[in-house]
Amino acid sequence: MEGRMHALDIPEEQIGSSDHLRGVAWRVFFPHERDDGGNVTGGRLNVDSGVLNPELLTSDYGEQVGALWAQSRLSDRVDAIIIHEEAGSQSGGHEKALARAPQTDRPISHQARELARKIRDGNRRR
Repeated sequence: MEGRMHALDIPEEQIGSSDHLRGVAWRVFFPHERDDGGNVTGGRLNVDSGVLNPELLTSDYGEQVGALWAQSRLSDRVDAIIIHEEAGSQSGGHEKALARAPQTDRPISHQARELARKIRDGNRRR
């Protein structure tokens, strides 16, 4: 995950965060967290183990989004989450992150951008 953040040109000071609950000073991947990812004060970004779950988004964003997520490569899921969390740290909230993520200038794949769009659109239908 750290390497992917570097490849996306995420600034070094934003890569990873501390896991105070488990006494870990710094990590990029949070294996015990079942969400998709997070961002904390200072714009620090992490990816959670939920990115490995093919059913992660179905209940919150609908069958169409869930199916695309399940069919996507892990690398595309990771990119979509990193970009979403970065957008959230810049915009100050989940709703704004949903809107901004698909528009990123970061070099994500077409599939990751499509995931970001579908997640945004799935959220609008809720």
